[in-house]
Amino acid sequence: MADTGGTEVFIWIQHHIPPTTPIFGRSTSTMLRTILLSVALLALGSAHAQCTSCAIDPTCTASPAYPTLCPLQPPDATAGEAYASDITFWLPANFTDPGTGTNVNFLQMTITSVTGLPFGMELTANDPLGIYYPQMDQYGCARLCGTPIGSGTYTIAINISAQVEASGFTLTVPQTFGVTLVVQAGSGGNASFTFTPNSGCGSADVQFTALLDGSPSPTSYAWDFGNGNTSNSATPSASFTTPGDHVVTLTTTIGGFVLTDVVLGGVGDNWCGDVEEPSLFGACTGNPDLYYVLTDGNGNSTTSSSGSNSTSETWNNVDQLLANPPYSIAFFDEDPVSQDDDLGTFNIPPGSNGVVPFALGNGTFGSLTISVEPQLVFADTDTIRVFPAPQLSTSYDTAAALLCATDTIPLTYTWYNNGDTVPGVNGPCVPTDSTGLWWGVATNAFGCTANSDTIVVCPAAVIEANGQVLLVQGDFESFAWSLNGEPLPGANDPFLVAGTGGLYSVTVTTATGCTLSAEYALIITALAEAVDAEAIIAFPNPNNGRFNLVLPSDMQQASISVFDPSGRVCWSGPQRNAPSQVIQLPNAAAGRYLVVVRAGERVRTLNVVVQ
Repeated sequence: MADTGGTEVFIWIQHHIPPTTPIFGRSTSTMLRTILLSVALLALGSAHAQCTSCAIDPTCTASPAYPTLCPLQPPDATAGEAYASDITFWLPANFTDPGTGTNVNFLQMTITSVTGLPFGMELTANDPLGIYYPQMDQYGCARLCGTPIGSGTYTIAINISAQVEASGFTLTVPQTFGVTLVVQAGSGGNASFTFTPNSGCGSADVQFTALLDGSPSPTSYAWDFGNGNTSNSATPSASFTTPGDHVVTLTTTIGGFVLTDVVLGGVGDNWCGDVEEPSLFGACTGNPDLYYVLTDGNGNSTTSSSGSNSTSETWNNVDQLLANPPYSIAFFDEDPVSQDDDLGTFNIPPGSNGVVPFALGNGTFGSLTISVEPQLVFADTDTIRVFPAPQLSTSYDTAAALLCATDTIPLTYTWYNNGDTVPGVNGPCVPTDSTGLWWGVATNAFGCTANSDTIVVCPAAVIEANGQVLLVQGDFESFAWSLNGEPLPGANDPFLVAGTGGLYSVTVTTATGCTLSAEYALIITALAEAVDAEAIIAFPNPNNGRFNLVLPSDMQQASISVFDPSGRVCWSGPQRNAPSQVIQLPNAAAGRYLVVVRAGERVRTLNVVVQ
């Protein structure tokens, strides 16, 4: 049976007609080169271009008459850019084969498949089935379109079946021809992968995504991140920890399942009993001439060469790309006179790899060898840039209250105190003239920043005395009072009404982590302050910040002060000429307030609760 190569095709023709009869032979490749056009599938990808219909150029002819392609070579394409080109082919109904001088009637041309197209492109003929009848219409066309992903020079293999009539014989001749398409390198982009971010300061953690996917054909990725690390993932991440340019390379290999060897180990006896191998006295004479037909999912088939007089056969170096699954392989005994004997069909499981055995149940058995081989390889590079970050050295001069952050290269600074920008200071040092958290942010010429260390400037804690009322003013979070070194239970307010003299101390904390202590020696000289029986009254208590204050009869011309929960005076004023007066606290927050009334040496205190 016929193979698909040019030489074998010619031998097959000579076998079926008298040797003295001239016939067009290998020179037919010139004619068939016109068929750079097909409804072919993009053999190695799922990214179809969906070409629109083509336009025929009616001026496309040749003299003397011969099948002609216009233009002879498609224009160059550019990677990453949309491409479309119409090609017209002229198929004269009759012409003279220049190789043999034989007059040829061109009856039918069928496009069976196209391989080797740039990934991302497609050929679409104007006949949906890819079948042309030159005796009826001598023109056809196709559109080559899509967006090629990788640059390079591509050899496109066009497989056709040509039916011709020569010297009274009608022949169907399979042929494979190559056409070259040049895809120029694109500009301003990376067709193989994306990544984010593309730069960093000091280091960069980058997420990569491969863009090329040849599914259902096997696709593999080989990343080299330029930092000693590699990956085979489609979506890897990588860290770049040293300043400089890091060149990242991705090699994408789109493979194909390739049938390399077919071994037919044996067959049953259903080939026996015909004209070629008659059965005499219950025994077969001769042996079968074995061949196979490989058929793809679109119904296109490839026929092997035939063996000779053997019940087993091996076909090596088949190298058939299984680009359009599912595939089946049928085995036959070639009989020149009688009908070929069908020896069984094996349906090849999609995605099969390695040695695939088969046994068809009728005595036919053997194995197929299928390998995954690279079909398209794309390599692209891009650069991740890591800029140097400021390397700050922080120091604090406690005596001068000066915070500094320096580097060996010029920097610009922004300083902060408790989150607020310090105005007018953009040098490497800042005076810490208030309490709280202090830090700076330095920026270099690349826009990279670094923070200085954070220092805490703590406030001073001071006990103030107003008669027997002790208080600490400031932004403190907690208070713990002691008398003569012994803690006072429940004394955790910013103020304390002392019941006796002695050495009072308080320990306070701040939200920034400061812990401070202060002492005060209280000496009580007027015993009457501590033993006055008549007290002041506030009602309602608790209240909403408005209450009536009633003073005892012995408190005349008194001064009144109200301290909020933080120890600050929130209201003060003189006693009115009445035994009772209304106190309205402005914007009073919920908490415990201290009312202190002083008249000469006499002091009265009262706790008021605002809800």
